[in-house]
Amino acid sequence: MDGTIDERYHGLLNSGELYDSSRKELTTRQHELVRRLDEYNATPETEEGRARRASLLRGLLGTYGEGLCLTPPVHANWGLRHVHVGRNVYFNFGASFVDDADVFIGDHCQFGPNVTICTAEHPLSPDLRRRGLQYNRPVRIGSDVWVGAGAIILAGVTIGEGAVVGAGSVVTRDVEPRTVVVGVPARVVRRIDEDEGR
Repeated sequence: MDGTIDERYHGLLNSGELYDSSRKELTTRQHELVRRLDEYNATPETEEGRARRASLLRGLLGTYGEGLCLTPPVHANWGLRHVHVGRNVYFNFGASFVDDADVFIGDHCQFGPNVTICTAEHPLSPDLRRRGLQYNRPVRIGSDVWVGAGAIILAGVTIGEGAVVGAGSVVTRDVEPRTVVVGVPARVVRRIDEDEGR
């Protein structure tokens, strides 16, 4: 993390406690980070553009493993600042991160087009929402996870190693390792055997 604002608010953003998300200091920082992500999204699909993309990613992400492919366009509330990615991770186009809290992604994961990962939640009370209050819960995705196109992973969820999330699924609770989940809300449909082809 860089800068005092990131250090000062990191604990609060990951605490699960209500806070005022409309604070000027927070929104100013968010806008700064999103502008950097805009630069990433504007890189051309050329050899030079891909090299520029790799360089920009190192400055955008919270932590960065080698072999990452994050295909533009990418959207992120905090410009990927709170996203931590392992090695050899592939995101197809249209990834969206509501990265108000940390998102941890292990090694060798694959994400289809238009996957959304959300860490932010809003109070049920309209009075509290009107005041700009929200709370966040980190998302953790283990190594060797495959997430299908259009899936949505909600705040506080942990997805175990080797799991598969079917296309279009909405993951509202933890997913056990080496299971396949599908549906809205996502439910386990089977376990994955060792070295299974399909």
